[in-house]
Amino acid sequence: MDFSKNTPDFITALMRTWLIKYKQDQQNPLTTIGLFRWELRPNKRKPEKPRRIPKIGECIDLQDLSFKHAVYLLEINSKTLQVYESSGVVLGGLNIANEYILNDNEFVQTKVLMKMIR
Repeated sequence: MDFSKNTPDFITALMRTWLIKYKQDQQNPLTTIGLFRWELRPNKRKPEKPRRIPKIGECIDLQDLSFKHAVYLLEINSKTLQVYESSGVVLGGLNIANEYILNDNEFVQTKVLMKMIR
């Protein structure tokens, strides 16, 4: 998919820039693009630190393949972007959320927010 021209209306300029730089040429093509938000839930072991669960918002299915590769984006501010990626087959795969900061027209990954094998 050509992200420089064909992107959904809900994708911002920062999100489009990240998609162009990171997801243009991949072995596994994107099947879904969308937005997500964090939902906070109580934590029984550490009540002072609630659990963060990614909740999918508006999204568009690009292709219907057996191997799914979905990217969901959350823009924190004009230079910070959080990206939640889900890839794999129906009952197995990897879910990971990373935070990126835009410095001098390059995205720098600052931290891994969540990583889960399903």
